Amino acid sequence: MPRSPSGWPVLLHGWIDNLPDLQVALGLNGVSAATTFGAAVERWGRDADAHVIGTYAAIVCLPDESLRLSRSPWEGFPLFVHRSGPAALVSSLPRALFAAGVPKRLRSDAVEQMLAMEMLADTESMFEGVECIPHGSIVTITGGEMAIDRWYDPVPSGPIRLARDEDYVEAADALIADSVASCLRDCEKPAMSLSGGLDSPIVTAEILRQLPNGRLLPSFTFRPHPEWDGIVKSGGFGDDWPWVQEFTKQYPNLEAHPVRVDGLAFDDKAEALFLATDMGHPSRVLSTVYHPVLTAAREAGCDIVLSAGFGNLSFSSMAPWAYAEFLREGRWGQLRKLLLHKGDPRSPLRKFVAECLVPSLPRPAQSLYRDALARLRGGDRLANPFLAKDGPLGQYRQRENIAANFSAVGIGKSREEVIREQYHGAGLHAEVGLGLEQVFGMPHRDVTAYRPLIEFCNAIPTDQFVRNGERRFLARRMAKGRMPEAQRTNTLYGQHNVDWHARMTPRLDDWRAEVRRIADHPELGALLDTQAMSAALDAWPDRTPTDPYHCDRLRFYLPAAIYMRRYVDAMTGRNAE
Repeated sequence: MPRSPSGWPVLLHGWIDNLPDLQVALGLNGVSAATTFGAAVERWGRDADAHVIGTYAAIVCLPDESLRLSRSPWEGFPLFVHRSGPAALVSSLPRALFAAGVPKRLRSDAVEQMLAMEMLADTESMFEGVECIPHGSIVTITGGEMAIDRWYDPVPSGPIRLARDEDYVEAADALIADSVASCLRDCEKPAMSLSGGLDSPIVTAEILRQLPNGRLLPSFTFRPHPEWDGIVKSGGFGDDWPWVQEFTKQYPNLEAHPVRVDGLAFDDKAEALFLATDMGHPSRVLSTVYHPVLTAAREAGCDIVLSAGFGNLSFSSMAPWAYAEFLREGRWGQLRKLLLHKGDPRSPLRKFVAECLVPSLPRPAQSLYRDALARLRGGDRLANPFLAKDGPLGQYRQRENIAANFSAVGIGKSREEVIREQYHGAGLHAEVGLGLEQVFGMPHRDVTAYRPLIEFCNAIPTDQFVRNGERRFLARRMAKGRMPEAQRTNTLYGQHNVDWHARMTPRLDDWRAEVRRIADHPELGALLDTQAMSAALDAWPDRTPTDPYHCDRLRFYLPAAIYMRRYVDAMTGRNAE
């Protein structure tokens, strides 16, 4: 087992981005990341994690026989704890605790929260007697007693103001370069998950700049089902491949590979992931499109897949708080241009009401407005329409009754609220990443989940993200020269589940059977409206619907309910047949 310089046992899972600089500061050379972390704890105590930049979970056995547990902010690897008297069991995945004898009992309220689209608290797991270590915190366990020190605050202590607009671009570029350098230091043959948008091409261009001359970078891009009808919601595009092909022309060392698995379903590898992680979060039904990318990268002999998913939380933010901020600060010209910009398909009046007026109203008035809008649409897009109206979860058919709605992060909120919601969500269900690595044999690393980059972007002015009606203003300036102008200036956004109708339609009989299983289920039958689910299947459209509410009911809420049934049965050992 690795040890600190004084001999304290240390376990560390993950990576330290600033490892070389940290070792210089600590006077170390040629030691492991775990030993370096232990040395940081010896030197700085509580402040050690503030000095360590990376994505990790760490355990240090202190001289007083207490355990010091910590997870890095924003995207720390998971840690689960079971306490029994003076003893504590700690693991990166719950199944190790169960193998050690901890009873495996799902929390019924956790299942209900998943069905209601409500985020768990950051200390809660899905199981009785199993606690989670929050990210950005230090937990000390002494004699079975646990103390949580939430040392990290995601909201910046003050703004960052630079002299010129160009300085913000240069600073963000430098931070991405630092993160890429750290990633390349830790792998031999990386692959890139590449889209036709802004974020992953910007990162790809930087990776190619840092790779040795002549070295190739394989990239993989998911393509829609060949029978996709071409229908896409207003404001979006469905196939990244044409954009990727044009982007590739600028980079001779970029190998671009299209990936398409015609029979891919929302429940792909579901049981394997349940077994690996003991987790069945409903959002997985939208994420299986990335499974073929992992498989293709493994078959190509790559040792890691790099991505840029956190770009939307940093340099490529849409700044959803901008409308309310411009209104509050009387920046009428900027507000008018944002309302009139064609990048958002809504009318200026709809945008003003939804983004400016409603968030400024008292909470009861907001609820009345959204209730009226839900009646016009036939339901609330941000609440599960298949919850039984008269069942125990009926109140959660309205978003106002969901304390932390993971479908509504950032909607109608101030900048501070957006940052806190995004931070809370980023720390949950980290075990899924470990499960994907086990099932597909391919680790994954998000280049943009780099704490200095996120912290910089959280502190700079809003007008670096939104200017003269143009959103993602910082990312578009960073993209200049790195990609074709048509791609850089494109205001459409990629929809990576655009082919859901083509992929789900052949399995309608399977879904009908699943709904019957839910109706007979001893736990879920009373929570879900299976008659409404059956009616939705019976009225299945011939083509992809464009109405957002109708689309979300079929492509997300319906498969999410089925996925949760399979998860509950997998965890309880129930035979649904």
